[in-house]
Amino acid sequence: MSKENKKVFITGISSGIGQSLAIKLVKDGHRVWGVARRQEALEELRKNLGDKLIVSAGDVGNQNEMEKIAAEMKEKNFLPDIVVLNAAIQPRDVQNGLHLESAQKALRTNLDGALFWIAKFLPDFLQNRQGLFIGISSTSAHRPSKNHVIYPSTKAALSMAFRGLRFNFKKSGVGFSTIHFGPIATKMWQGKVNFLVPSADQAAQFIISTFGKKSSSYFFPFLSTSFLRLTGSLPDSFFGLLTSLLKNKNGK
Repeated sequence: MSKENKKVFITGISSGIGQSLAIKLVKDGHRVWGVARRQEALEELRKNLGDKLIVSAGDVGNQNEMEKIAAEMKEKNFLPDIVVLNAAIQPRDVQNGLHLESAQKALRTNLDGALFWIAKFLPDFLQNRQGLFIGISSTSAHRPSKNHVIYPSTKAALSMAFRGLRFNFKKSGVGFSTIHFGPIATKMWQGKVNFLVPSADQAAQFIISTFGKKSSSYFFPFLSTSFLRLTGSLPDSFFGLLTSLLKNKNGK
């Protein structure tokens, strides 16, 4: 990443990859505006990191709340150079049926919440002919998941949306990168932690490593995501059996 200080907007910074990313960027001297639902966690993070971190509490799936935050950013003249769309939830939405309310909430958070911020920032990015959007996707976008129907669906939709944005704005100067994460040792991953499952800090460092590169579709970590792509022709049931070896008995 360039030594020049950047302004970075991140959704989902109260824990996991988003929190690690915010910490790394602020410690490197960059200004960060972060959004998450948990006010107390945000205030604790801001207290630890100081004035280079601005936080806003809100649900990215709630458009009214996001409109208020967008208005506050405009008032404070904070137009980011880089936007990291990281917020996501993974409800168990198929247990003795499809839980429609849980599925709809995940759709609003994982997909609508990301598209909202692209729509907000894109006009200015296009006018300035610069800026980078990073969509945090998952290898779940390429395979169905046990107990979760909508999470993989939203990640697949997000990946395709970014693919379409790259195609439509190829010569605009605006970048649209997608990062497909395999298993990462966060609260969302309830499987076994081993050398195939890197930490949230390592995932955050990978995100930073893409800041200065041409917009593209990335996969991390190398081993687990390569395994997924190499086994693309396997039936879902057989693939599920293989991946269960990485998971705890009560894992996802």
